[in-house]
This record gives sequence, structure tokens and C-alpha cells, in this order.
Amino acid sequence: MGWVALILALAVSLTLPQVVKAIEEPASEAKKKHQLSWWESARPSKPSPVSQLAYADDLRDAGRLIQASRQYRAITYAWPQSPEAAKAQYHYAQLLERRGKPTDAFNEYQYLLEAYAGFVPYEEVLERQYGIADRIATQPRHFLIFSYDAAEEAIPLFEKMIQNAPQWKRSVELQFRIARIYEKNGQYDLALDAYSLYQQKYPVSRLTESAAYGHGKCAYEYARENPNAIDLRQSAEAVLLSFLERYPRSEMAGLTRTYLRELQMAQASTLYQQAQIYDRFSREVSDQKQLRLLMTAARLCYQRVIDEYPLSRWAETARARISQVDQHMEQSRDN
Repeated sequence: MGWVALILALAVSLTLPQVVKAIEEPASEAKKKHQLSWWESARPSKPSPVSQLAYADDLRDAGRLIQASRQYRAITYAWPQSPEAAKAQYHYAQLLERRGKPTDAFNEYQYLLEAYAGFVPYEEVLERQYGIADRIATQPRHFLIFSYDAAEEAIPLFEKMIQNAPQWKRSVELQFRIARIYEKNGQYDLALDAYSLYQQKYPVSRLTESAAYGHGKCAYEYARENPNAIDLRQSAEAVLLSFLERYPRSEMAGLTRTYLRELQMAQASTLYQQAQIYDRFSREVSDQKQLRLLMTAARLCYQRVIDEYPLSRWAETARARISQVDQHMEQSRDN
């Protein structure tokens, strides 16, 4: 029994430092992001974290917010492993909010979650981060007599919150809002990615139908911005068709069909013009092999107009052109 006890004690002594290191590593990584600048001081005014926290609280309650901020921060540097450090960090972030420094406050709440996970009211801190990000996303900015929207500045904050708590009750909303901000700013390529990610992560949420519609609308707008990109137009058609298949009774189905028809007419026009080019060149060459290749290509494009876009205004003309191409091909064989 003595040997067994000795072996167990030795095993614990060998593994304990590794466990402690594993616990401390995340905090140390977070600490690297929280270094003081060369001109700042974090010297505490009291001899213990308990008395220092009480002193900082008194300064805060007296309305001396800047001095209180310094004293709270001193605790996290002088006694970072103390129970008071997490409280001090929380109070420090709250004071930054009160002092009108929302982005700094958000970052300090983030440090609180990273360095003191398990010692803070996680849900409450997330709500405070959400309040900051929401205000940045919704409140207009002012410059002289002008006001402007800067909602895109909230996107990194939204993304950080989703990363903090993927299953949090507001994460679904945040991912949708990211997509909407990109869409409103006309950044359709980024909005497409954000809407697509939303549907992958939250396929049965109450906003999934709206996200699917937004995905289709952004694909349509992106294709319109790039009229020569046939692949974008075809991709947009596929996204819009997918929406109509999944939500045929949607309130947005009418608009979706309008977008789809416009893209289809543009695609039919492109195919018809392509067929005309092959058709025209075939009448200008004398080499029989090249002539047959051009006429075959023209016939295929005309046929695609008929098969894929039968209701377009080019379908009937394409049928007539196919007859002429067939006659031309017969004449070339006879010759």
C-alpha cells in the first residue's frame, strides 16, 4: 500500500503543474491584450485588494469616475488572481460606459469574459455588450449639421458576441443583423455570405425565411451590378428558384418572381445575342469544318433560348432562326 500511495503522489505532483498551466494560459493570453501604455500607472492606493475595491467604490459613488476607473484598474494589475479582480474589472468597464467610451467599454467587457470566465455573471455581461453594439448600430452620428449612419462599425462587435456565445438567445438576431447591415450598405457580396451562413447555422429559426429572401434579393442586386458576369446571373437564378421552392406561399414570393423573370429575360437576351454572333460568323467563312462548328454553336444557343426561356420574346424568333440554320447546314452539305 505504501508503494501505491507513493506512485499516486508522484503522479499528482507531475500533472498538477500542467493542469495549473492549462488554467492560467488563457488568462495570460488575454493579459497580453490588456497591457498598460508607458504613460499609464496601475499603482494601488490601499494595501489589500479588499480595501482597494472599497476605496474605488467610494470614489465611484462620489462621482469621481476617472479616479475610480484608475483604482479599479489597479486591482486587476496588482492582484489579478484575487476574487476582487473580476469585480473591479466589471466596475471598470461599467464606468467606461458612463464616461461615454462605448467601444473601450465593450473591449473591457470582452477582457472580463476572457480573463475571468466562471467568475462573472456571463449573461449580464453579454447583455451589456449587446446594449453597446446595438447603440452603435442604430444611433445616427453627427458632424457639424450633418447626420450619418455608421451601423457597419457594429459588425465586429456582433461577430465577437456570436463567437463568445454561439447558442446565446440573441446570437440568431445578431447574425441576421450583420447580413442586413451589409445589404443596406450595398455590400451585396458580403451580405450573400452572411445570409448563407445564417441559413446554415439557424435553419429552423423564425427569421430563416427572411434570410432566404434576403439572400435571393442580394444575389439579384449583385447580378444587376455586374451585368457581364453570366455566372453571377445564373447563381442568382438558382437562389431565387430555391426560395420559391421552399416558400411558395411567402409574402415575398411575388417580388421574388419579378426578380427571377428579369434575370431570366436578361439571360435569354444574352443567349440569343450569342447565337446571332455564331450565326453571322458562319455566313462569313468558307472553310466547311469551321462553318459547321459555328452553325452548330448557333443552333445550340437558339435551342437553349427555346428550352430554358420559352416565355421570352426571343423564343419565337429563335425557332425561326433554327429553321434557317438547318437550311444553311443542308446547303453546306450539298456543296
